[in-house]
Amino acid sequence: MRYLLLAFSFFLVTSVLCQSCKEEVTSARSMLVAADSMMWSNPDSALLVLEQIPDSRELRGEERALYALLLTQARYKSCVLLENDSLIQIAVDYYEGGGKQERLAQAYFYWGCVYMENKEFPKAISLYLKSLELMPKKDSIFVAMLYSHLGNCYNEQDLHSTAREMYRKGYNLCAVKDSARSFYALRDIGNTFLLEYQLDSALCYYQQALKIASSLQDNECLSLIYKNIAGLYNELGRYMEAESALSKALPYLTVEEDYTSACSIKGDILNSLNRNDSAVYYWKIGARSSNIYVKTSSYNHLFEGYKKMKDWENATVYVDSFILFYDSIQMMNYRAELDELMDNHLIELHKRELSVRNQRIVAGLAVLFLLFMFVLVIVYLWRDARRKKEYMALQQRLMENRAEVMLLNEIPESASNTKVAELHKLEEERFSICVSIFRTTEGSRKLDELKKATAKMQVSIADTYRQVMVSDIRKTFADVMKDLKEHYPGLTNDDLLYCILSLLRCSKFIVLCILDVSSDAIKTRKSRIKTVSYTHLTLPTTSRRQRQMCIRDRNCSIVCLTIDK
Repeated sequence: MRYLLLAFSFFLVTSVLCQSCKEEVTSARSMLVAADSMMWSNPDSALLVLEQIPDSRELRGEERALYALLLTQARYKSCVLLENDSLIQIAVDYYEGGGKQERLAQAYFYWGCVYMENKEFPKAISLYLKSLELMPKKDSIFVAMLYSHLGNCYNEQDLHSTAREMYRKGYNLCAVKDSARSFYALRDIGNTFLLEYQLDSALCYYQQALKIASSLQDNECLSLIYKNIAGLYNELGRYMEAESALSKALPYLTVEEDYTSACSIKGDILNSLNRNDSAVYYWKIGARSSNIYVKTSSYNHLFEGYKKMKDWENATVYVDSFILFYDSIQMMNYRAELDELMDNHLIELHKRELSVRNQRIVAGLAVLFLLFMFVLVIVYLWRDARRKKEYMALQQRLMENRAEVMLLNEIPESASNTKVAELHKLEEERFSICVSIFRTTEGSRKLDELKKATAKMQVSIADTYRQVMVSDIRKTFADVMKDLKEHYPGLTNDDLLYCILSLLRCSKFIVLCILDVSSDAIKTRKSRIKTVSYTHLTLPTTSRRQRQMCIRDRNCSIVCLTIDK
């Protein structure tokens, strides 16, 4: 009887636990469904629902994968930073196992979003393309969003024409179904033209976007497009139109920070129009900004404005404010140096009060500091020695390469059927060595800096360091340029420099900056290089070999210069 009671009790407990588990699973599943249904309209609410799922770590299988996908999606739509891909990877691993192709496409998309937020654009592009391949074309809105993200990634890599093509594809998909998304697509197309300084084209698309924003009566869209148009007009020096556009944007700026910063900019535009009193009014509003840089700029302009009006009392007030905030900015920029100075100052203040024991501690810290500096010097010397050793090794490889080429050239044409192939291999190796040597130069560092800079900064960097970059390129690639000159005697020194820049995969704009020529001049040079190559074709003989040198332009298209021997 006792054993029967124990067995019955065990059965009851087990039944309750099973029922409880079933209820928890059912509850989690219903919450996932609810979050999925409200994701597009209310992502914040969807995120709240997902975060309230009990024991989310206990979810398994499809529920776990869906939870990981929806949570990543909700966080992204709610502007929560996606720091790593550990969560979305759960969904990817599950859906890659088979079935639910659309969910896998979504998982790839948000995996790409993680990489995009972390500035790893090539990885993001690869995942977006995978998602694009899998996502059914009937879901035009999602596909349009994919094209928009692809465009953003290409833009970040200065591939503006490719980005523009992506934005156009997205616009074609959503032009009828989604006016708001059409607005952003047209705005983005305009931005690509603006980045390429094609201002008329940019203005055309901005105006189209403005029509959509006006029809939607969307204040956020109106403020965005009017600010863009104002910036474009300001770039053109058309200050009246810039002021008018910015005035139209101001009523729709509901966020205080956006409003004050826009007022500061309007003050600058009005100052260019010699409307000093109005400029002062808007600078005063800009001075209320919580952004220290906007505030400092506004105070500086107020000082200059009142000084121009010979109002020395107000000028003195605002110059004091400007100095105060400017000093604050300097403190933020040089906090480490200031902290070090403060520490040294405090040490000096308390030095007299130190006991013998404290003095020993200070001495010990000084020894540790000196030891640390010694280690730093040793590390620096070691790295410098290693760089020199690597440089010497590269030079030795280059000399060996030259020797091998000379030996091959001494072999009669009929004595070796592989001579041309071997020579081609050695020339490729020579170029690779020259690239490695170039990477050790100041010119290479400035070229990398030029590639990463903004369009405006690129012009300044090129003007300052053009001679250094050109000199290092000509010096390190002397062997490559000599080979090109031998194959194509009609090439000039500037032609050879253009070829090297193309082989280094410099964008068209960077090539323009370094060569200091116009876009038409580059087109003419490319055409002439092709012409030079074809004028050196010889009549065919019984023994004919071909060699190709591939020059990659900004779009990585291939121009083949073929020489018959």
